[in-house]
Amino acid sequence: MSRRTLTVPPVARRTAAAVGGLLCAMAVAALAVTDGTVGPAPVAQAPADARAVPVAAAETALVCPVPAKLDQPDVGDDEFSSTPVATRSRLAAAVLGADGTPELATPGGGAAEELVGPLETGGEAAVVAGDLPGPRLLRVTPGGATYAAGTVSSVTTAGDLRGMVAGPCTQPAVEHWLVGGGTAVGSSGRLVLQNPGRTPATVALEAWGATGPVALGSQAVVVVPPGEQVVTLLEAVAPDQGRLALHVTAEGGRVGAYVQHHRIEGILPAGADLVTRGSAPVPTTAVSGVVSTGEAVDDAHAPRLDLLAPGDRPGTARLSVLGADGPVRLRGGEEVPLEAGRVTTVPLGGLPEGAYTVVVDADVPVVAGAAVDREGEPAQDAVVDGDPYDRAWLSGQAADGVVADGAVAVPPDASFEVTLAGVPDDRDPERVDDASGTAAVDLRGIGPDGAEAWTRTVEVGAGRTVLLDDLGKPGETVAVVAEQHAGGPAVVWSVTLADADDDSLFSVLAPSAPLAAGDEVRVRRVDVVG
Repeated sequence: MSRRTLTVPPVARRTAAAVGGLLCAMAVAALAVTDGTVGPAPVAQAPADARAVPVAAAETALVCPVPAKLDQPDVGDDEFSSTPVATRSRLAAAVLGADGTPELATPGGGAAEELVGPLETGGEAAVVAGDLPGPRLLRVTPGGATYAAGTVSSVTTAGDLRGMVAGPCTQPAVEHWLVGGGTAVGSSGRLVLQNPGRTPATVALEAWGATGPVALGSQAVVVVPPGEQVVTLLEAVAPDQGRLALHVTAEGGRVGAYVQHHRIEGILPAGADLVTRGSAPVPTTAVSGVVSTGEAVDDAHAPRLDLLAPGDRPGTARLSVLGADGPVRLRGGEEVPLEAGRVTTVPLGGLPEGAYTVVVDADVPVVAGAAVDREGEPAQDAVVDGDPYDRAWLSGQAADGVVADGAVAVPPDASFEVTLAGVPDDRDPERVDDASGTAAVDLRGIGPDGAEAWTRTVEVGAGRTVLLDDLGKPGETVAVVAEQHAGGPAVVWSVTLADADDDSLFSVLAPSAPLAAGDEVRVRRVDVVG
């Protein structure tokens, strides 16, 4: 199979410079920057005397989740302890194409950073994989890096936090949409806000539940000091919410944000995971990595989809459920009414066993997330009847016109599967069964030595979901990188991680987008007469 070099499309930028001059009768010389936009949009021809000036990409810092933990005190005895075993945390990270050496650092007070060490550079990428004792930043200096991906996973095999709690290292942002979790009886959510910058960040919080907006009172504004993180227990500020969506906006700096959620049913563990950032409100969004084991429609552990129209207009959503053999009819999914400002839950029970991608088309902008449960085995010394469950929270991805380019890091003690789906352009229920077209996606695995471990080209048909579960053993792959060929339908994908020793402990991650590339502006000399 032929190999292709991974490239990143130039990021469109529009740069303008004001030309100042003295208000007098003399002519002065000045430099003016012309429109140097690069991309599919038409670009006006630059003047013949303009010259290109390269603009290097800025340093990138990815902030990683911290190891999972319980905030409430353990009030049980040894037999019913909420934390009977230790949590094992791992980190994996890979940076492709960097000219320099990426670094792993830990933020400190006042935004000081203690260098943990550089990533080991191999033939294809700089990589790191191993234990994670605390907060981490993945710093990528300018110089040709195309992809940077990191994942932190925490595995707890018993107790209230039983499950695989995993999330990506992400670029800080001024806005985050988090769909998932809850604070009903038995559920707990820790909203973690991380500020890797050098100035304080003022963060505004909005929350919605099943009955509408949730009043957060004095907790609606949070100040996050530089180089620190602030944790808010959601059950303390938004109690009794069976479903939840959050909007995080920051001023004064960019922040990382996620929710660590766990729940119990009685005293049985019922799942733990991170709710991570999904796409901003858009009319079309997709959730990849939904898995059905053939649960009944009314099974409480069947997959579910949460939708929110955060604006002030109600709307209607239509669901397309894409399986291995094409679209699958979902009873009640033809038209889903959306009330403005209320989180709507759509049960996904009744689907045949298999992997699915759910595409949401709405007549108003929406955000989406999904929950998938996986049944485990009770411990040999369990003193209560019933099977424990783990739960993965899946984030919605924008689905219109996207390409599969992205990367996901794989922790060293996790097995993994890749789910890809071709999103047909026409999703009308009367015609979606006839969707045609195929997208070709190149997948590459990066090994622990930084070299290419494997390659695979996958044909993804429009309206179909492809599951790949034979891409390597645990520890052999540090990152999965995808690049889509030109043409064919849009492709969304995800990676399902599972603990190597107990695959009932799992999590599902969406890919990190390519890094922004350097660009150029065009500069020419003009005469300004005042």
